[in-house]
Amino acid sequence: MSERTGVASGTSLAGLIGKRVTIRLKDGDGYRDIVGILQDSTSLIDRHGKKLYFGEEEIALLREVVAPPDRAGSGAPLSIRIMELELLSNKTWPAPVTLQRGGWLYRSAHGVSFRANSILPLGKAPFGEPAMDVDSEIDFCVDYYKKLGLKPTFALPLPIFQELDSKLESLGWGAQIKAHFLVKDISAQTSTEHIGATLTQTTQLTPEWITVQSDESIAEIMSAYPATYLSLIVDNKIIGTARVAVHESWAIVTRLFIHAEYRGKGFSKLMMENASFSAAQQGATKICLQVDGSNLVALALYARLGYKIHHSYNYRVMS
Repeated sequence: MSERTGVASGTSLAGLIGKRVTIRLKDGDGYRDIVGILQDSTSLIDRHGKKLYFGEEEIALLREVVAPPDRAGSGAPLSIRIMELELLSNKTWPAPVTLQRGGWLYRSAHGVSFRANSILPLGKAPFGEPAMDVDSEIDFCVDYYKKLGLKPTFALPLPIFQELDSKLESLGWGAQIKAHFLVKDISAQTSTEHIGATLTQTTQLTPEWITVQSDESIAEIMSAYPATYLSLIVDNKIIGTARVAVHESWAIVTRLFIHAEYRGKGFSKLMMENASFSAAQQGATKICLQVDGSNLVALALYARLGYKIHHSYNYRVMS
């Protein structure tokens, strides 16, 4: 991450304790610069963990080092950002059984959900650094999932693993789902009101929440990572749900749902605004979700809400 300096000379040392600073010190006829986390008025710890000492009378220039804003969909190279989001999704939607072979993460959850029952390549392109040559590892994959009674499946972030995706396609593996990862910065101002609707939230997965979408089969996966469960209530019944999980600066929304008879009334927008509000309260600054590429209505809604497509991915399933 690039950095910029943002505090002028003469700033109080006391006000910068615990922050990252750069200090120019007088050194004979010249100067020397030290950078690190300020511990007190006479020392800092540099990036190597070494404590450096100085005297206040030596200081020629003092500045706080301020990281640039952490914007959704920007910063690091695309491949790194893609894997950050894929790992976020994997962490917040954890399969109960995993196996790491080389750069391939095998996941299984009794066949419940594609994400929890697929291989996620974690290594470098073009094939994710499998434990064996790619053809042999694909053969291993087929045997592994068949022994579990599951269809061999890959979750392939694109364009990183386009070559692996093309190889599987050439072997007859079908693209079961083509989806998009959408991202957005969380706004400081978030409207959460809607006449005639009540919104509640809990950190516990309740039976009432589960039954709205008949989510009993994925309750184990959802409960395995801390999350907030939003319920939208109209006429004393839950007509909408959403799950918000936060990890570091990211929030991810899953299981967004509005009953068919209540769609087109602004409730999806309301749920997403409340999801953002809840995420911000938990310290997140960016929010994301995954949407089936064929769901044009949903994609149009999220575009209006300011979400942008970050990257796409395929689920490749052996025919």
